[in-house]
Amino acid sequence: MLLYNRLMQPPRSTLLLTRLVAYVVLAYGASIIAEALLTQLRMHHGRRLDLLLITVPQVAGLGYMYLGTLLLRRKYNAWLVTLTLLGVSFVLDTWHMLLFPVAYGPDRLLRPLLITLLAGALWVTRSAFRVRSDVRTFQQAVWVSTLVLMVAFLYGVGGFTLLDDRDFHHEISLVSAVHQTTDQFGLTDNHPVAYTHRARLFLDSLSVISVAAVGYVVISFFEPIRMRLVSQTVQRAKASRLLERYPSDVDDYFKLWPHDKLYYFDDTGEAGLAYHVSGGVALVAGNPFGDSSQFDLLLHGFLDLCFVNDWLPAFIHVDAQNRKLYEKHGFRLQKIGEEAVLDLGGFDATARGKYFRQISNKFTRLGYRTEVVHPPHNMETLTALRGISTEWLRRPARAERGFMLGYFDEAYLQQCPLTLLYDANGHVQGFLNLVPTFEVGTANYDLLRCTTAAPGNANDFLMLSAITHLRNKGVGTFNLGLCPLSGVDAPENDEKTLIDQALRFAYANGDRFYSFSGLRRFKAKYQPAWESRYIAYPGGVRNFTRVLAALNRAMKIK
Repeated sequence: MLLYNRLMQPPRSTLLLTRLVAYVVLAYGASIIAEALLTQLRMHHGRRLDLLLITVPQVAGLGYMYLGTLLLRRKYNAWLVTLTLLGVSFVLDTWHMLLFPVAYGPDRLLRPLLITLLAGALWVTRSAFRVRSDVRTFQQAVWVSTLVLMVAFLYGVGGFTLLDDRDFHHEISLVSAVHQTTDQFGLTDNHPVAYTHRARLFLDSLSVISVAAVGYVVISFFEPIRMRLVSQTVQRAKASRLLERYPSDVDDYFKLWPHDKLYYFDDTGEAGLAYHVSGGVALVAGNPFGDSSQFDLLLHGFLDLCFVNDWLPAFIHVDAQNRKLYEKHGFRLQKIGEEAVLDLGGFDATARGKYFRQISNKFTRLGYRTEVVHPPHNMETLTALRGISTEWLRRPARAERGFMLGYFDEAYLQQCPLTLLYDANGHVQGFLNLVPTFEVGTANYDLLRCTTAAPGNANDFLMLSAITHLRNKGVGTFNLGLCPLSGVDAPENDEKTLIDQALRFAYANGDRFYSFSGLRRFKAKYQPAWESRYIAYPGGVRNFTRVLAALNRAMKIK
């Protein structure tokens, strides 16, 4: 269940009444379907069930059941549509009862009474239905469906006109073809009977197209609010100032770049978070930032925003520092891997080891050297790096990723110091970029790419050069990045849920798609400390899979 600002919740009695109304609407829809099916069974004397048709009452019943599920999510549009339909049903039932009073026994009077009670309950609880839907998505769906229905109309009229006597056992005039095409639910009499396979296929295809177009409009009327990026220059600058005043995470720069995020701040403007909405999931980049004393109210407000917009909130790539804060708001922390954090002050002994000495001697003997260059970078250098990056991306299982990772972009690299690898002829054969950080004494890298012409262990030689440069500058901590799924099978990770078992299986068997263990071995050579990283989300397997699917979409570079 989605969480939201508890300070703004309606009274508990109102919430219970909204759930009761939703379940009654579900049951009401089911009763309409059951009544329609029983009526058809009586008409066929319990035989030949293959002749049962989808009728208007059945569609209405399904509609009420769908509305019931949306009322459980407290959708405002569902409240409005349900109240309107109940009003129309009451008027029609009353009018029919006045015209044919003999046909209405005491049992038939229960439906108008039920409709009246439901409408009254919906009106009383109207303040609880605050979840909005995306108007622009609905408008787009109306245009698309209108075009589809116009094409279906031409298809239907043409089909009825061209099919011959063998198909319907009578000729269909143009006027009749227009009538039959617009009457897809048998609301009038004298609808044609198909006698051939192609006629049945034609009628079925026409019905499918029409129902799909209408269904698309109906479903889009209740779609969650979509994120539409508008200029975030002012908000991004505000977030940058907060990050400079309250540095907390070596990955804070990815809350500002790529420019695919919106920003939410508390009422004081002293705390905020960066988020991206994908597939109805609000993916927050890392922990909140700013004044930690405001984090509780910040989450209250943001979760209320998520509730109103029908978004599932999730915090991506967080540490255990704010565990109590997340758990207080109903989130579960799922471990997704470990981050390698290198203490540069204690790296001397490791660097003097045989493995790294051999690498340094090998590249020196081959005439290779490295150079650290600071922005602004000239276009000649960036063009050479783009060629290296393009070649690197052609290798199997390589792709650019965004959201909380970097991808090759000239504007991005113009913000970063670069460690360049040159061969004996002075040509660039590889590069590593250092990501800007807000916390003094810390460093982080992102892209590490080399050509196929570079000797083996070129990545290690670049890394050693970057480490030497950082140590000379007095940097104490170097973040080597996340190893996905690393540590999910560690003894201290005593969770035995289905999700944990699935992640352990993926780590043990997923190297054919992504070298999880290879990445861990590469970073382990530097003997870093390993820190757990998590996704914080409202618990449940279904919600976790939604978060992963949304994160995968958000990370793709279009």
